[in-house]
Amino acid sequence: MRNDLSIYDDYADEWWLPGSKWFRSLYAVNAFRLALLDDWIGALPAGATVVDLGCGGGYFCEPFARRGARVVGCDRSFRSVAAARAHWNGNGGAPHYLRADLARSPLRAGCADLVLLADVLEHVDDPCGALAEAARLLAPGGRLFVNTIARTVRARWLVVHLAESLGLIPRGTHDPRRFVHYEELTAWAAELGLAVECVSGESVRLAKTLRTWTVHLRRSASTRLVYSVLLRDAAPR
Repeated sequence: MRNDLSIYDDYADEWWLPGSKWFRSLYAVNAFRLALLDDWIGALPAGATVVDLGCGGGYFCEPFARRGARVVGCDRSFRSVAAARAHWNGNGGAPHYLRADLARSPLRAGCADLVLLADVLEHVDDPCGALAEAARLLAPGGRLFVNTIARTVRARWLVVHLAESLGLIPRGTHDPRRFVHYEELTAWAAELGLAVECVSGESVRLAKTLRTWTVHLRRSASTRLVYSVLLRDAAPR
């Protein structure tokens, strides 16, 4: 079975477990992407609202909450949302987690300064619709961070065949037919009034990955494997 979303329920107890076979790579690549996002946007204004659509165990939600943002995480996985709630032990405002379909979130339009769609579009039935929902949530001038996988032979081989055969991710995690070309994503974004502000590809640090049995990434000029895009709301008001 491909695009097996039951994985996130079946292994939800391991989201924050150090050394988890299934989540240590996801934790590492999320840390990489958080650093990338920090470079792109810097510090958010005090009290900014961040919405993470497809938040999983809260890897993005917790860092932003610790910095003083008002954070809402949405995910369809009941056990992942429970794991995210249970893990928080910080001071200040805890992230607010909702079990919800990210394509039909119960949040009001224009509520967010920053929306995150990380490791999401390659799993949903309607990626353009998910992008539209994220755009709906943006306040005027707000930003949307998207990370996803390109629909290329290279991505199919590395992300599916190699990563799964090595046990870096569970078998069935991805369906390569659902991967999204950068050109498709930016075309949808333009139709939604979103302008590209920053873009970066990702490549695998293969030697370090094989040495640590954890996926490690570096920035790349190519968007033909995995890529991140920062979009800004530019729709006329």
